[in-house]
Order: sequence, then C-alpha cells, then structure tokens
Amino acid sequence: MAFAPRRRRRRRSRVVLVGLLLSLVAVLVNAGYSSSSKSPSRRLARLAYVDQVRPHVDRSTLQGADVAQVRMEATELGRNGIRRKMDRVRRDAAAELRAVKAVDPPPELGTNHSLLLSTMVLRARATSTMADALVVALGEGAPEGAVGHLVDAGQEMFAADQSYRTFVELIGGAEGTRRVLPESKWVADPADWDRPSMSAFVSALRASAISTPVHDVAVLTFSTDPKPVGSETGSAVLPLVKTIRVEVVVANIGNDKESRVPVVVTLTGPAGEVDTARQFVDLAPGQRLAVGIGGLRTVAGGPSNLTVVVGPVEGEDGVVDNQRSLSLVVRG
Repeated sequence: MAFAPRRRRRRRSRVVLVGLLLSLVAVLVNAGYSSSSKSPSRRLARLAYVDQVRPHVDRSTLQGADVAQVRMEATELGRNGIRRKMDRVRRDAAAELRAVKAVDPPPELGTNHSLLLSTMVLRARATSTMADALVVALGEGAPEGAVGHLVDAGQEMFAADQSYRTFVELIGGAEGTRRVLPESKWVADPADWDRPSMSAFVSALRASAISTPVHDVAVLTFSTDPKPVGSETGSAVLPLVKTIRVEVVVANIGNDKESRVPVVVTLTGPAGEVDTARQFVDLAPGQRLAVGIGGLRTVAGGPSNLTVVVGPVEGEDGVVDNQRSLSLVVRG
C-alpha cells in the first residue's frame, strides 16, 4: 500500500508528458497548415493582380498603335485629323495612368507595380509632349522646337517600353504567377524617333499643308554591313572583307509623289579607285524607305570615302540633305 501513491504519480506524470507532446504536435501541425494555407492565398493574390492590370496594358498597347498611326500617316490625316486623334490618345493615356495608380498590388509585388506605374507615367507624358509638338509643327514658327520635343517624346516612349519589359520579366519570375502578360511596345525602331527622322517628319508634315507641289527628298541615315569595329583618326574601321553592303534610309519630305528616284552609293578607295552601285525607288509624300545596296568592293589600307546620294528630283530646290558621307578604313 505504501507504493500505490508513487505509481499514481508516475501514471500522472506520463499522462502530463503525453499531453504536452500531443499539444506540441498539434501546434506544429497547425503552424504547418497555416503556412501552407498562406502560400495558395499569395498565389491567388498575385494572379488576381495580373488579371487586374492586364486590361490596362491591353488598352495602353492600342494607344501605342494610334501613336504609330499618327507617326506614319500624318500627311494623310491632315491638321484636324492629327489633333483629334492625338487629343483622344492623350486623354486615354492619362485615364490608364489614373487606373493603374488606383491598383493595390500584393505587398510582395510593390516594386514590380512601380515599374508598371512608371511605364504609364512615361507614356502619358510622351503623348502629351507629342500632341503639343505637333501643334507647333503644324504652325508657321521655326520647326526646331517641334523636332526636339518629338525626339523627347520618342525617348520617353522607348524608356516606357524598357520599363514594361522589366516589369513582365519580374512578374513572370514571381512565385505562383505563371500567367504571361502580353507584350506592349510603342516604339518598334528607336531610329524612327531620332533627330534626322523627326526633322524629315516635320518637313513632310509642313509640306503636306501647302497646296502647291513641293519636291524634296533626303537621306536620313545609312549604315554599313559589316558594321564598324572601331575608329581610327576620324575614320570608321571595318573588318577585312572584299565587299560591303550599305543600308540607306531615304525619305520624301515633299508633298508630291516621286518616281524612280536614284539612290547612289559610291566607295572611293585610298588610290582613287571608284566603285558605284544604285537603285531606283518610288516614294509617296512623307514616306520613309530602307534601301539595301550591296557589292561595293573595298580596298584595304588607307582611308576610303563612302558617299550616299538620293535624287535630286525634278523641281527640288534644297539639296543639302540629299547627301551623306563616311570615311572608313578596312583592316585585317
């Protein structure tokens, strides 16, 4: 009988220990369940965020298509058509910016969302800048201001495209977010918005508002294939090749169609060796056209001179922008 209380105490201690173990297991199970339940909720929140912003991205992409249409068809749209379309694009871009600002992203996607917001800010700014610049371009003042603002607008649009691309890459890499957001690009080719292209654009736009025929063609840019690998005392250095190809972008900045316009490329070697190639192109008013001319034979050694000439066309007065040249050296 003296040992009975001791057995009860041992039994009680075992019961307490088992109870503590069961409680610990319950806590661990509940913690694991809670953790696993949070993971699906995070995934759902991310997917819901993607679904929420997708329509705004789609509408922004359509606005970019409208901007590209104005850029490519400005001479046909005319003053009133340009203003109507750009006013609408400006309003719509501002509306998408407000809508994206109102989105409340999941906490872990806050940085990602800031990239999307930056995209919309830049696009709204670019449409406003472009709309104002086109008003100036269609006026009678000096065109340089309009050209500069249009170049700025193009740079902002390109920066917005880069911001959006980074946003998509980060969202695609986020855990639980496997839905791919659509591509959204406003600038297909940054060269379309550089200063030579914008100068030609403004000139063509002004010429289109004149009733009398204006005949004017220009070389906007050109590049060699292969591309230069360096420079040497003011000359571009090309790798040792037997022939080169030249890519030329020409434009009709007048208001009348031009037919069989000559595009002539001449390569003059170190000792005066001359090789020439040409093509003939048709250009509608305001049209830009890329022309590839190949087979120009190179001479290694001293500097050569590459010259590109378009036109002149009949009735053309100013020919300063009809020619461009480049000094180059072919090295092994």
